[in-house]
Amino acid sequence: MAPLKVGLCPALTAEVLNSLQHAGVRTVTEFVCMDLELMMTRCCVSYKDLVAIRKVLLVQFSAFPVGGSSWYEEILSTTAILSTGNSRLDDMLDGGIYTGALTELMGAPGSGKTQICMSVAIHVASRLEQNVLYVDTTGACSGRRLQEMLQNSAGDKESAALSRIGFRRIFDPWQLLDLLQKTKAAISKQSELFYSKLKLMIVDSVAAVISPTLGGLQTEGHAVMLNVSRQLKVLSSEHAIAVLMTNNVVQGELSEPWPGLGRSWQHIPNTRLLVQGTGTQDRQMLLLKTPRLPRYLSATLKLSAAGILDLHTHTGQEAQRQLEV
Repeated sequence: MAPLKVGLCPALTAEVLNSLQHAGVRTVTEFVCMDLELMMTRCCVSYKDLVAIRKVLLVQFSAFPVGGSSWYEEILSTTAILSTGNSRLDDMLDGGIYTGALTELMGAPGSGKTQICMSVAIHVASRLEQNVLYVDTTGACSGRRLQEMLQNSAGDKESAALSRIGFRRIFDPWQLLDLLQKTKAAISKQSELFYSKLKLMIVDSVAAVISPTLGGLQTEGHAVMLNVSRQLKVLSSEHAIAVLMTNNVVQGELSEPWPGLGRSWQHIPNTRLLVQGTGTQDRQMLLLKTPRLPRYLSATLKLSAAGILDLHTHTGQEAQRQLEV
């Protein structure tokens, strides 16, 4: 609830604010919901001033409906689709990773989530020539491996592509929240050239920083998790940035794969992919959640020195049967 303060409107002077506070009216919600005649008798403020204040507050703080055509035009003007550099993976994502949305890769340790993230980061930086902010929370992102992949994919553009990838290493959720706040501020101010072309943020992984705060006697972990998710959504939607995250996988009630971080996190990402396979170079990608395509679309990819390569795809029914097996 937004607090009442001097300056919200011309009629809301310090004297009027003091009278309202003495009557127990301290927030915008309390002011708008209270009967004006009752407020007038309690606060000794003229009815005309109260009406003027209320009109201004309603304009400033009310959510007005937007027409479908206007909303559609806004989506078209602010949404971009970033190719992953892999045609099969792009097909599963209906073109690629969408700005204004959260995309999650979940899988067991060693399944190749980090390598996929590095491959996507390199493609966006070298081929699409957009900036990437890579947040490493596990120490799994290797600078040498990143350079090797750049040499195999970017060629003579290696130096330019590397300059478009910003790297941050953090190990607790409060550092992550601080980074998200600073990133939003930098984008809004346009004070640094890097943030003016920032189109992709990778968090590898969200589970590594949030899981230690959950369970046991720690009561603030759930609130921290929801705060992180809210900040990621605000950053992606308000600044047209695509967010790619990695998460662990756990076994659900019916032995089906579930994302880590519990039920509250299950509905946070807009799109979720399951990465399966360890030990070999082949990885099966399974689409578990998306607002645009049927579930259980699948593709088999190969991890290589140059990133991720295509093998073949499966229909949704075939992939679901494989998941059940």
